[in-house]
Amino acid sequence: MVYRWLWMIVLAGLLVGCGSTTQSTEPLRGAVISPPRNLDNFTLMSTDGEPFSLDEHQGQVILLYFGYRSCPDFCPTTFAELKQVYSALEEPKDKLKIVFVTVDPERDTLENLTLYTHAFHEDFIGLRDDGEALKSLMAAFGVVAEKRQVGDSAMSYLIDHTASVFLIDAEGNFRVQFLYGTDYRDIVHDVRIVMQSA
Repeated sequence: MVYRWLWMIVLAGLLVGCGSTTQSTEPLRGAVISPPRNLDNFTLMSTDGEPFSLDEHQGQVILLYFGYRSCPDFCPTTFAELKQVYSALEEPKDKLKIVFVTVDPERDTLENLTLYTHAFHEDFIGLRDDGEALKSLMAAFGVVAEKRQVGDSAMSYLIDHTASVFLIDAEGNFRVQFLYGTDYRDIVHDVRIVMQSA
C-alpha cells in the first residue's frame, strides 16, 4: 500500500513536469533567422537630426527597410503597409522603431528623406550614409542595390534593390525577414510576439 502511494506521487510529479515543458510559444510567420544573428553596432545620420546607433536602441524592436525616395513601386507600397502595422500596434513609439535606409544617397538628402518618411508617419525615421557604413549595413542583411539607367541624364536611373523588411529584436539580433508582399497582419503578429518576449 505504501509503495502504491509512493508510485502515485512520483507519477503525479512526472505529469506536472511534462505539462510544464510542453508549453510552446506561437510560431513566427516571417522567415525566421535561426539562430538569431547578432548584429554589430552601426551608426548612420538620421532624419531626427542626430546619429542613429543600434546600441542606443537596445530594448526596442526595429523594423528596417532599404529603399529610396524616388522608388516607383516597392518602397511606397511597403511603407503604406508599415503604416498599417504601426497603427495596428497602436503606435508604440517607445517600443518600436520603423526605419528607412536609403540606398540612393546621391539623390536622397536628409531633408527630402524627412519629407518622405513623415508622409507616412511622423515617427518614422530615415537614415543616410554615402560610405562604408552603408555598405557594411547592407552586407549584414544581404541587401543588394544596383542602378539601372533609364534616361540620358546621369541622374535618370532606377535602383533594383532587395525589398524585404528586417526585424531586429530588443537585444540587437536580426530575428525575422519579411519578404516583399508579406501580409501586414503577419508582420503585426510577429512584432507583437517579439515585443512581448523583450
